[in-house]
Amino acid sequence: MKREKSCGAVIVKTENEKLYTLVIRQNQGHWCFPKGHMKDGEEEEDTARREIREETGLDVDFIDGFREKTKYYPTEDVKKEVVYFLASPTGGCEKVQEDEVSEMKWAKLVDAIALLTYDNDASLLRKAIRWLKDNDPAMEELF
Repeated sequence: MKREKSCGAVIVKTENEKLYTLVIRQNQGHWCFPKGHMKDGEEEEDTARREIREETGLDVDFIDGFREKTKYYPTEDVKKEVVYFLASPTGGCEKVQEDEVSEMKWAKLVDAIALLTYDNDASLLRKAIRWLKDNDPAMEELF
């Protein structure tokens, strides 16, 4: 069985005293978080940072302490592991990578959970929300 590894992030920002997350729509039609394949010699955070920049145009900082893995089988003979971090935007210019991404949007967390195509992404977002609430009580006001 072939194994693949990708890295990405749940990117969050505060606007008008509400918390939003960035979701992207892949050209295949599904909504998810930015992520992509690791290149030889890259560390996980390097891959996530590069893929986020390529797919969204954004630069990010990672929020220390959050790292989650998901696993799935995109095809019968491929097992894929995706490592996700929690991040906040620090710069760049929002622009989709048109050959892979058709759309991106900042969504309120509850809206993002409903928008995400796959259950493992919705579960990931719930874990990120719980982690934020547990590690920063002031966040509770933003949900």
